[in-house]
Amino acid sequence: MIAGTGSGCGKTTIVCGLLSALQKQGERPAAFKCGPDYIDPMYHREVLGIDSRNLDSFFQPGEMLRENLVRGSRGKTIALIEGVMGYYDGLGSGSRYSCAEVAELTETPVILVVDCGGRAVSAIAELQGFLHFRPEGKRICGVIFNRLPSKLYPQLAALAESEGIRPCGYLPKNAVKKWESRHLGLITPAELPAFREEAELLAERIAETVDMDAVCRIAREAEGLSGITDAGSGQTHGPENDAPVVALARDEAFCFYYTENIEYLESRGIKIVPFSPIRDRELPDCDGLILPGGYPENHAKELEENEALRTRIRESIASGLPTIAECGGYLYLHRRLIDANKHEYAMSGIFDEDCSYEGMQKNFGYVKVSTDKDSLLGAAGAENRGHEFHYFRSGMAEKSEAAAFSCEKPDGSSRWSGGFVTDRLYAGFAHLFLPESSAGERFTELVKEHAARRLTERK
Repeated sequence: MIAGTGSGCGKTTIVCGLLSALQKQGERPAAFKCGPDYIDPMYHREVLGIDSRNLDSFFQPGEMLRENLVRGSRGKTIALIEGVMGYYDGLGSGSRYSCAEVAELTETPVILVVDCGGRAVSAIAELQGFLHFRPEGKRICGVIFNRLPSKLYPQLAALAESEGIRPCGYLPKNAVKKWESRHLGLITPAELPAFREEAELLAERIAETVDMDAVCRIAREAEGLSGITDAGSGQTHGPENDAPVVALARDEAFCFYYTENIEYLESRGIKIVPFSPIRDRELPDCDGLILPGGYPENHAKELEENEALRTRIRESIASGLPTIAECGGYLYLHRRLIDANKHEYAMSGIFDEDCSYEGMQKNFGYVKVSTDKDSLLGAAGAENRGHEFHYFRSGMAEKSEAAAFSCEKPDGSSRWSGGFVTDRLYAGFAHLFLPESSAGERFTELVKEHAARRLTERK
């Protein structure tokens, strides 16, 4: 695990550089991301050309988490897990759902990234704190210093060794161009025209200043995952050619998805067909629809201009097509989207209310979603685990009759009304993790029922 002292310390930069450098050395690396983040795995995919997975102890019970690590590492020679926030940051003042918890559950050694911008020896004091703050500090066995002048590295390396920590190198200040951020995190790599070239340069710098042999030695010292004999247990084979089809919106506007959600549906015999709400004029012939999160506000004009598809989606959902619309997908179902500059754009119009940019919303982070009636979320009272992070407000919140499901913080500290749910539609700000939710099972059933009904009608 490449963990950090906090957000912005350089984890993603260093992980992408390591992944690229490892490939150049002939390794076959696998990539993972702690927590529910969607954007950092996009960077991994751009570097590797393969999917990156999320290891999230809120979404995945211990055994599922470990199986996911094994499944994603099959056929690979080394696995890198990028941390999230600071190593100990989780729910409240504890370490639940943190990098530290994931490291414990997966028995993974940790290399800590320490940002040395504006300091030198003081970075060792911070390192000491991370080592001794809680018992999970014992997993930290290496350190990489970021934004450190080369002349200072020998001193800090010696001090790290005196703490029993292996110095694994450093990255100099301004070694690479800093990737920009915006309201939901880093700019996606698809929007960086020179990203491939920057990744190549980063790999060269990493190979020069990071001790790749030390990184690989630490990885080889990882303990075996006891009790994991077949990470595919309980999974069925992939979908057949005549399988029920779920259309998945996937383009610049809708790009937030979990690999695990796609695999979950495929393992239950469902075929996933991607399409673009920006460019495609027709919805794929399908038995279910997923509109995931992303940045519809940044592509609202293009979405508005594709009136043919907006109309088709509205008609399909109104006629009962099983649909999951999360966050950005939820916004797309409104009458109009009003962006940060107060520009208004027509959306698909399933709901006769607008959504508008209003800055960071207070209900963000992990969430438990449930409803008091049978619905696409499952049976009444069934719990679904999800994650909220958004800057928009929906006019649906102003109508009590539309608040069809409840959201609650995992620790029960707050509770609020969600978006909209029926027996065939889930639309809300919470992104759902389907493998560990009743919504995944119910959506699968609905899609198969829809496919069977269409087959009967054709006969």
